Amino acid sequence: MSATNMSATHRRVLVVDNDPAERERLAGLLTAEGHAVRTAASTPEALEAAASFRPDVITLEMDLPSPGGTVFYARLRRSPALRETPVVVVSGVGPRPARLARRVTTHQKPVAPAALLDTIRRTVPAQA
Repeated sequence: MSATNMSATHRRVLVVDNDPAERERLAGLLTAEGHAVRTAASTPEALEAAASFRPDVITLEMDLPSPGGTVFYARLRRSPALRETPVVVVSGVGPRPARLARRVTTHQKPVAPAALLDTIRRTVPAQA
């Protein structure tokens, strides 16, 4: 596949999850699909990774250690460079908090691989 085709169909994905096994599972799935993946286990780590990696989409576990996923989401939305970055919640926690102001797609853990990949394709369409 040419570099042009790769950039048109593959995304930069930041996987934010404090569970090492789940973080690696999602990273492996996304990498196998050709996406460039970075991972983070906490809100501070995720904010740093988002700023340097500039992901096309972020998968987010809401139940992060303090400060939690809701804090990460709020800080992301306050960042001029990152506020428009789509977030896909992949969480073992119940329904997404009402505080998530923008429309966010939510998947319960364990997320089916095909469902997550489809959500990422729909959330960040291929560029022409």
